[in-house]
Amino acid sequence: MVGASRASLYYYFSGRDDLLSFLLTTHARHGAEAIQAAVDPDAPAPQRLRSMLGAMIEYLSQHPGTCAGLLGALGASGQMSEVLQTNDVWIAGPLRELLADKSFAAGNVADAANAILGAILLAVLGRSMSGADPTDADFRQHLADQIVGGVIAR
Repeated sequence: MVGASRASLYYYFSGRDDLLSFLLTTHARHGAEAIQAAVDPDAPAPQRLRSMLGAMIEYLSQHPGTCAGLLGALGASGQMSEVLQTNDVWIAGPLRELLADKSFAAGNVADAANAILGAILLAVLGRSMSGADPTDADFRQHLADQIVGGVIAR
């Protein structure tokens, strides 16, 4: 299916879990690159958060099957440490840094970042599994608005 022989895959990867770890780590890095490209570092914190969330939602919306399938496969194998580390460095870390800004009332920024990431993932996957279009611009905008509204300092 991928255009490579089984022998070639085993030359580069020690087995199924190693291949899945590589794929999800690559998926996370590509997502991080999309997020970085969407965020203007000179914009005010609320605008940077909205841009960051919009890019996360858009990226996941374009790849819901990849995300769900790989997470399920890696979760079942127990080999998620490298993937979680990649996610922490490239996605959750920058989100935590942004949530530490005084513009937000996020409380514990690590918990807030995890809640935001979980909300986005479940919203996109839930929409995709129900047959609704997760790439719908109104859905993406509304989800980002809800999340930003939940952490903005009042």
